[in-house]
Amino acid sequence: MKTIAIDKLLVKDIMSSPVMTANKGETVSEVLSKMRKAKVREIPVLDGDKPIGLVSHKVLLSRRNVTLSAKVEHIMIPAPKLEEDMTVLHAAEEMLSSGVRGAPVVRNHKMVGFLSRTDIVKMLPNVDELRQKRVSDIMSRNPHAVTEEESVRKAQVVMMGLGEMTLPVVDKADRLIGAIGMTEVMEVIWNPKASKPPNEIMGSDRGPVDVRVGGVMNSSPTYVAPTDTLEKAVSVILAKKLSTLFVTEGGKLVGVLSQVDLMEQVISLLPREGVYVQITGLEVGDPEVYDVLYEIIGKSMKRIDRILPPRVFSMHASVYHHEGLKSKYSLSARLTTAKNMYYVKTVDWDLYKATDSLLDTLENNVKRDHEKQLDLVKKRKPNL
Repeated sequence: MKTIAIDKLLVKDIMSSPVMTANKGETVSEVLSKMRKAKVREIPVLDGDKPIGLVSHKVLLSRRNVTLSAKVEHIMIPAPKLEEDMTVLHAAEEMLSSGVRGAPVVRNHKMVGFLSRTDIVKMLPNVDELRQKRVSDIMSRNPHAVTEEESVRKAQVVMMGLGEMTLPVVDKADRLIGAIGMTEVMEVIWNPKASKPPNEIMGSDRGPVDVRVGGVMNSSPTYVAPTDTLEKAVSVILAKKLSTLFVTEGGKLVGVLSQVDLMEQVISLLPREGVYVQITGLEVGDPEVYDVLYEIIGKSMKRIDRILPPRVFSMHASVYHHEGLKSKYSLSARLTTAKNMYYVKTVDWDLYKATDSLLDTLENNVKRDHEKQLDLVKKRKPNL
């Protein structure tokens, strides 16, 4: 297999031809129809031949007061505009930071192509630094799942909270029995046959709220083993056109491997000073909250750097709202270093205390691993 120097690869080398697009002035209903027809989850919005934004299933489901007759430019989100001569590593970082699955590629401000996560993932089996990694090295552990008895609405809420497009469905023994994706959720929530006139509000509770996951899930989920290589996992993802691949051991769900996980592996190869940090899941309007969090994380990463260089740190927050103004924060994080990956979780009523606790656990895990490695080295040295 021919190897690729991914640090030399340019966006124009792997981008796709221009995909299905929406035009400024089109309605939400028209754009949804285009997405359904093309079987895509994300679509760029153009003003002439100039990209001005992006619309996705995630955006549509998060906007609860948008009518189907609303203009697409009123609900679109900004999209990174990737230059065709940009390196793939920098483009991957732009996409991951923006939280998008794909972005328009421009030349002189005009769209000439589209770069998706899939375009990047296709390259990974040809990258020496990555292809022989095991699934267990890069998968997300302790994944969130739903049961077949739970509602599609519940699955939607979990997806939105996690930023995931597909969820595993498990039985009472945590055995993997199915999968439900954003496509199935959209079919339930936006059903043209059951919908009212075009000015119907998107995201309202008009849909069949009693629809259960078991009624719409895929009963033949795709999975791999923790011992499989990244090369094999990518081949399955591409062959099945998946955004998320499940990992099982003895029939039980033990992890998930998503395209986001793979993108993190890609940007970990980008030479940089310091560590790439990403925080997801929080919907906080005060920028000072993020400033404090980044400061706390930055200090922790500096301490870890004295032991081994951190490359990518990602933290996801799930917020549980209770009576009154108090919220409970469930934080999960992953640290990618040159040698290992570390996973930590914590729960607290105070966001900053939860972050401190999470990072303390992470630092202790890194120190413990380092001490173990030192002990192994000492044991291997001959006695003088």
